[in-house]
Amino acid sequence: MLIIGEKLNSTIPQVRQAIKDKDKAFVQDMAIKQTEAGADLLDVNTAMEDEVNDMQWMIETIQQVVDTPLCIDSTNPEAVAKGLETAKGRVMINSISMEKARLEGILPLALDAKCELVALTTDDNGIPKTVEDRLAIAGRLVDILDKKGFPLEKLYIDPLVLPLAVSSDNAMIFYQSLTEIKKRYGVKTISGLSNVSHSLPQRRLINRYFLANCMNLGMDAAILDPLDAHIMTAITVTNLLMNEDRFARKYLQAYRDGILQS
Repeated sequence: MLIIGEKLNSTIPQVRQAIKDKDKAFVQDMAIKQTEAGADLLDVNTAMEDEVNDMQWMIETIQQVVDTPLCIDSTNPEAVAKGLETAKGRVMINSISMEKARLEGILPLALDAKCELVALTTDDNGIPKTVEDRLAIAGRLVDILDKKGFPLEKLYIDPLVLPLAVSSDNAMIFYQSLTEIKKRYGVKTISGLSNVSHSLPQRRLINRYFLANCMNLGMDAAILDPLDAHIMTAITVTNLLMNEDRFARKYLQAYRDGILQS
């Protein structure tokens, strides 16, 4: 499973302050730590400050110390364009949706870059409550991208989990949407973890089991905190149980390295 490190997001107060202060040491340390912890990509979000200029600064700062691919996290086409222009090597755009403004702004950039792309099952009416409505949006996105010549093997659809604190069936709705999107459209799937546990205690515990369930259903990528050793242990163990770790090599290496957390 593709691991996208979430720790360089301007919605996090410390990150926002580091961007504001142009604290290169903080940003670079976080980039190095996430990479060393196992992140395959690093999410970069600068929306809370001078988004476009800060996007360039963040990417340049990060790529001075790591060559980990970046996930440009923005709804602002100008910021995404700046990120694509600045980043070196593999990159992902997060995200497009069926919201008119975002579709019109992000689609041309994704088509030109033909990089990995996250697509959200939402439109101008918001996030649908039902599985079928989410599938309908996913289908429209797949159809549009396919007809425009976007390589669907680079598409990751996020069915958008809503908080369990709002409705206890929200995780199940997500699981069903995830399964059906993969079955109907044959594309990859992705999710962030934090929303499922919003407003509940012991959030990391909920996130951990939610992730394991999603992996068992075939989810291909997750935006998460790679510095959370329990989450990373859950990934290692789930991969072992799913026969994704031949001869338990990765599990045993993690044990020898002392990084497994019970």
